[in-house]
Amino acid sequence: MTHARPADDPIDRLATALLAAGSVEDVLSVAPPLLAAALGTPQPARVDLAGDASVASDDERRIPLVADGETLGAIALRDDAPDPARDEIVASLLATAISTRRRAAAEQERLLQEASGLRLDVVSMLSHEMRTPLASIKGYVSALRIEGASWDRETRDEFLRTIEEETDSLTRLVEEILESAAIDAGLPRLNIEPILIPKIVRRVIDRIGIQSDRHRFVAMFSSSFPIVEADAQRIEQVLTNLIDNAVKYSPDGGLVVVRGEVRAEEVIVSVVDQGIGIAPEYLNKLFERFFRASPEHRQHIVGTGLGLPISESLVRAHGGRIWAESAVGSGTTLSFTLPIHATAAGDD
Repeated sequence: MTHARPADDPIDRLATALLAAGSVEDVLSVAPPLLAAALGTPQPARVDLAGDASVASDDERRIPLVADGETLGAIALRDDAPDPARDEIVASLLATAISTRRRAAAEQERLLQEASGLRLDVVSMLSHEMRTPLASIKGYVSALRIEGASWDRETRDEFLRTIEEETDSLTRLVEEILESAAIDAGLPRLNIEPILIPKIVRRVIDRIGIQSDRHRFVAMFSSSFPIVEADAQRIEQVLTNLIDNAVKYSPDGGLVVVRGEVRAEEVIVSVVDQGIGIAPEYLNKLFERFFRASPEHRQHIVGTGLGLPISESLVRAHGGRIWAESAVGSGTTLSFTLPIHATAAGDD
């Protein structure tokens, strides 16, 4: 038969104080004044986390603090009338509070180290991605401004074309960073309307195809491919990111196929390349922000690593899914689904 403790029981007061403590230091600060009452002794008690829990002086007894099989220390006090039941309850409360705060502090430290490492990686990556086109732009502009230099029309056009391309690269970089921040803030809203995905695919292929003469693009959609309810601008953004990714990771050129399938109440759109492929250990990280696969080719591939995470967020906002299939040396297939009729996720 169990007996309820009084509302003002010292053990409850100790438990309440320990729950409010935010750190091990807070626990060690609030516990000592309450321990004696909780243990039912008029003698003061102290918490010893440094000494041996089992070693006590002649006039002092020690109550071990044990949590998850680990001895953390002991409660040290002087009394000659121990209550084993109260000792066990109080020691368990205190040990659990200390162990929990230690684990929380260790996890916070781990997260801070990860965040610090990520910030350094991101700053390094962004500085590289911005410095490269800026150096190119400055170089060509400086060349055009050299006094006495006489460039022929073809050379000038080549310089200006490079400046334009590098400026576009910087623009995409800034847009991706802003888009990622906007998604984090929940700002983008979808403008749902009936759209023709094959038409959007052809428009993206025409635009990207101009920039790459080493790739051949093929769109494979049946004439009966359905009209889909989605945000045309956002889906074009997703397709641009996926096709651009296919071009980047097939640096030797080759075939890029964009195909569509119809399954029950949804469509599947896939972008297939013949590129370098992605190792299995990187596939599950492909949609993480700032991640870029294929470390051995990373220095030759421009980009922030934000395109695919942004695409994932936009596809999920439409109520769809996105995934990757790949094998090293055999190319990559990036696929996403969209419901034919807009779902609640896309109506927000």
